[in-house]
Amino acid sequence: MMKLWWNRFVDFFLWISVCLMLSTGFILRYRLPPGGRGGRGLETWGWDRHEWGDLHTWIAYTVCGLVVLHLILHWNWLMRTAWPKVKWPVVTGLILGVLLSLSAWFLPVERTDDSGGRGEGRGERRSELPSR
Repeated sequence: MMKLWWNRFVDFFLWISVCLMLSTGFILRYRLPPGGRGGRGLETWGWDRHEWGDLHTWIAYTVCGLVVLHLILHWNWLMRTAWPKVKWPVVTGLILGVLLSLSAWFLPVERTDDSGGRGEGRGERRSELPSR
């Protein structure tokens, strides 16, 4: 009985988290476009694009954690049903998912020179030295 309660709890919050992640993604994409597309200085409920992006990221972390918890709760079913029939797709999917998740840590990061005159950070303009 306790496992059934945990399944319902995790599934409900997984559903709510996915819906929240989708809605914050829509806010970022359609309501608060990047500054270059006219979105500079826009806010929704007092939050700018960066704050909504932070919330979107934390909701995504929550979804990942709940998916792992969901898989743990359904581990016996997975081993009885999916594993005996399709071993190589399951293993391939798990390995590919882990590699894709970890790949972000290994992407190169480089600093570029912002010579286009655009501001840095949260809409702040870089002060330019007068030419002599």
